Amino acid sequence: MEILKGVEGFTSELPIDFIAHPIGTGMFSEDQFNEWLEYARRVAIKHQCYILGTSHADGSYKNCGISIPIAYCIDKNGKALFIAKSDTRTRIIDLDSNKVTIVDGH
Repeated sequence: MEILKGVEGFTSELPIDFIAHPIGTGMFSEDQFNEWLEYARRVAIKHQCYILGTSHADGSYKNCGISIPIAYCIDKNGKALFIAKSDTRTRIIDLDSNKVTIVDGH
């Protein structure tokens, strides 16, 4: 999956702080949504780093009519610090404290 594209073949002993995962389009089904989150959890645990993922706010693929915009942050233990589904508000996360702030935009 593209989620690992940036670390494939990574051989350094230096720790990875986080992996940014730009998703492109939104999810097409609940099953796909859950699959991506579970995969992100496994990658976070494997690499002992944060995974930060986000999709376009409305990026339905080839006008399929279905788009579930998502954003998430998974910590190095596989715990979700936040999961946003069909909620396009901005989030700011402090990776030192794990505090998530939602910016409402109003």
